[in-house]
Amino acid sequence: MLRLEVYCDEGEGERVADVLGKWNLQFYTEEVQGNGRRALRFTALVPDFVINDVVDELMKSIDLRRGHASITWTPVSGKSVKYANSVKSLRKFRRRWSLAAIEGLIENANTQARVDPIQLTLGAVASIIALFGLINDSIVMIISAMLLSPILGPLYGFSLNIVMGKGRDALDAVSSILKLLGVIFASALLVSIALRFAGIMPAEPTHEILVRGESGLVYILLAIILGYAGIVAIVSRIPEILAGVSIAAALVPPTTVVGISLAMGWWDVFGGSLVLTVENVLGLLSGSLLGLYILNVSPRSYYEKRAAKLYTKRTMLVLAVMIAALTLVELLS
Repeated sequence: MLRLEVYCDEGEGERVADVLGKWNLQFYTEEVQGNGRRALRFTALVPDFVINDVVDELMKSIDLRRGHASITWTPVSGKSVKYANSVKSLRKFRRRWSLAAIEGLIENANTQARVDPIQLTLGAVASIIALFGLINDSIVMIISAMLLSPILGPLYGFSLNIVMGKGRDALDAVSSILKLLGVIFASALLVSIALRFAGIMPAEPTHEILVRGESGLVYILLAIILGYAGIVAIVSRIPEILAGVSIAAALVPPTTVVGISLAMGWWDVFGGSLVLTVENVLGLLSGSLLGLYILNVSPRSYYEKRAAKLYTKRTMLVLAVMIAALTLVELLS
């Protein structure tokens, strides 16, 4: 349980009491002296799974710019019949995010969003394995490449940092995504050129290559759904390898085909695979962002939440415009 203390002006006391009463919290009120003036102190025991929502509403009810005004809470232990009754009445809010849970998500996302030389090496290896699978029509080798690709972390980091209003960290995650895709593309291009001079590359695109050289509106929709499902799987503690393979399936093979087709001069395949890769990237980013928005993952502070919503709306608008442009290209082609 958490002990919540609220200090406010007498004129704000009624609004604070209304908020605590709305959440069915048992509270106590007393008059105190704050900076030479009379103030009110509210004390309540609050379940940790609703503290974010309660504090958000309290911040709208009092002016924290005053020197004596404050909202604080600390963990306490003990037994209280009134607290137990509050917990029972608020069980429906147990699915909401606690402060500790959100901080854990942020820390995990920022850790995974940074790519190091080892992850870039894994991306290159995944690209080479996918290349041999594509030119030999071996779906087993293509799936093996997806297991190695570390593309999920940066995608997760982007969407979570956006909904938390951390624009700079979100840009770092986008940079990581571009680095990984760049390594995958460059590895496929260089190895394809070497194999072409060695006479190992097929004269015509194989079936698996042709499949990744076709774009369409349905792929945008599938990428959005996949991005949503992947992010929900992560925050729901489902093993990340399950979500990671599906995300990699949408990015690694098409990006590898971009490198292969450029090296071989298969321009129709090159154009289709490039558009497909862009469609999948935008769809995955949009779907993951939509997933966290629906799950109501957001900062605790009212002012931080307002800024984060602005970040989220602007990012979703930019992604929507880019997807609309791709849709127009598909309809005109």
